Amino acid sequence: MAVLTRLAGRPCRLVSEQPIGHEWAPVSRLVLDRELPGVGSTVVVKTRRVDGEGHGGPAYLRREAAGLCTAEESGVAPRVVHVDDDAGTVIQTDLGAWPSLQDHLLADDPDSAAAGMVALATAVGRLHASTLDRGDDHQRTLDAFAADVDTGLAYSFGGRRWDVVEQACTELDLPPARSARADVLQIIERVNDSAALAALTHMDLNPTNVLVTDSGARLVDFEGCRFGHPGIDAAFLHYPFPHHSKPWGLLPEAVIESADSAYRCALAHSGAEPLLHEYDQLLADGAAITLIGRITRLSMVASPGQSRHDSWRRRGQIVQQIRTYSQLAERSGQGSGFTGWLRKLETAMIDRWPDAADPPPPMFPAFAN
Repeated sequence: MAVLTRLAGRPCRLVSEQPIGHEWAPVSRLVLDRELPGVGSTVVVKTRRVDGEGHGGPAYLRREAAGLCTAEESGVAPRVVHVDDDAGTVIQTDLGAWPSLQDHLLADDPDSAAAGMVALATAVGRLHASTLDRGDDHQRTLDAFAADVDTGLAYSFGGRRWDVVEQACTELDLPPARSARADVLQIIERVNDSAALAALTHMDLNPTNVLVTDSGARLVDFEGCRFGHPGIDAAFLHYPFPHHSKPWGLLPEAVIESADSAYRCALAHSGAEPLLHEYDQLLADGAAITLIGRITRLSMVASPGQSRHDSWRRRGQIVQQIRTYSQLAERSGQGSGFTGWLRKLETAMIDRWPDAADPPPPMFPAFAN
């Protein structure tokens, strides 16, 4: 309140506080008794969170603040009002109380849900186009913290992550992952070497992080963002939502293709044509990185202590995502040892755990009928 009073230029009083996050993700809307110049009479405040797995420490909020600063030109995210790194607080502009994309997917209006997916894709395209080749700007914003900004990043771009997969396959007597290692490392190298095509990537485009407004989709929760390969974000449109699990649902193929088309149109209209020159390759590589992140959970899906529903969902998600990636890899001409190994893994999982494919994945409720 001291900061907001200073920004207002006169005493500022808190009228009400509205929790809009979760117990493990504290976010509040503050309603003030006066307008702040260029901000309005409401702001959103995020504070550090630490759950049982250690998520949400200082690095998360620093990434959020830096990401929002870099994304400001895109117009698809909140603006930063104030950052207090010592206190672990980020004050942002308030986008408003709009329904999330998940609200639309769980409702019974397929047209609104499909429009929400297209709006998400357009927003992601605008984000990538407006930040393309601005890695130095983003890094300077991160460097200003002079502190850890890397802890808890969602995806690892090195061979250590594949070591986990190889060990799990050995322990579970699944097809040896060593046979795919060379191809996996080649994909990782391509992703790491794509600096000329790098943009700010959100990395957590789950439907709860997308607000569907009258002016298009707006993206929130940039705690996992990083400057890197845009194909990772684009892959979220195809899986969809590769690490979203509550609820788990799929989309009709026509909706996915409409979203993909909207993403590419947003890139073209915003001057990001370089991302379209080898788009199928870019998308397949991004999808590979997200899939590798999913299959590192093989040991978890084999755990005997999980509920029947969780075992079905976790195994089913891996099988479904293998099938999706295989289609994207085929479209890009990426027949490789990796795709061959994935087919063997899919067959072995279904043989061992029939619930990995039966019952099949559900559609999101908006498209259930």
